[in-house]
Amino acid sequence: MNAYLINLFTIFVVCVFGISLSGITTASASKDKSIDSPLEQKIEDFVKQYRRQNKLTNTDKTSFVVYDLHRNNKLVSINENTPRMAASLIKNFVMLVYFHEVKQGRLKHTDTNKRHLTNMIKVSSNTSTNYFINLIGSPYKVNRILKDNYPYFTQTRIVERIPVTGRTYKNTTSAKDLNKFYVELWNNKLPFSDKMKWYFKLPNGDYIYKRTSIPSSVKVYNKTGTVYGLIGDSGILVLRDPKGNPRPYVFTGMIEDKTKTNYRRRRISFGAWVGNRANILRRVSERVYDYIDNSYGGSYILR
Repeated sequence: MNAYLINLFTIFVVCVFGISLSGITTASASKDKSIDSPLEQKIEDFVKQYRRQNKLTNTDKTSFVVYDLHRNNKLVSINENTPRMAASLIKNFVMLVYFHEVKQGRLKHTDTNKRHLTNMIKVSSNTSTNYFINLIGSPYKVNRILKDNYPYFTQTRIVERIPVTGRTYKNTTSAKDLNKFYVELWNNKLPFSDKMKWYFKLPNGDYIYKRTSIPSSVKVYNKTGTVYGLIGDSGILVLRDPKGNPRPYVFTGMIEDKTKTNYRRRRISFGAWVGNRANILRRVSERVYDYIDNSYGGSYILR
């Protein structure tokens, strides 16, 4: 009987160990092997800290991507493939389709269009965004041109004009697509990339640079997206290493709470909701900057 119990216990231990080992193997296999920096874990820990402090709720979902353009290396990939409400982040892709049509000779880059582009990016004008959607034809046509010519934007969907209220919830994109957009833009692989960079460099509201500890010498090309339910920012930040060489990287951060699209679930004002989450994006952006800056040996000091 004792021998039987011993054998039974041995079998139990082996099975438990096997299950545990299987879980470890699965977890390891699911990890993105291209991520070779501790920055991802730092961001995850930082977000968990905000959840413990109730500054993020259990309905707040986050996505982050960090990409070192100089080293051609992705440093962070957190929920990057999850489609999220695009809000004004969809304006990147509307601009892309517009310049695609200009390159194909179907549209002209007129002074009126230049003014609307400035308004669309600098002050995030919804009227100017709808102007371009109508100029191209319709949301359906903008989306079709995007998919036919830039199929790598797999989670981006343009299906509606921005309503007069500004409450745009149907268009979608992802941190992955936004990161890809800026990687292609920086490498001049999008039509009229230099012109597009000029617009993204215009001073505008942002959640990754202003009101942070990031030095004023850093150059920023970005676009935000804000609606009650989604706050995001994505762009290129260009710091310089101790020798003065530019070291650009892409930072994308998105915080989404789909319950906020339901007015009955809103417990704080729009301004307070946005302000709290904008602060989180700024603090994450600071940590990303510090990590990349240190990886290049510290900041370039102007003399």
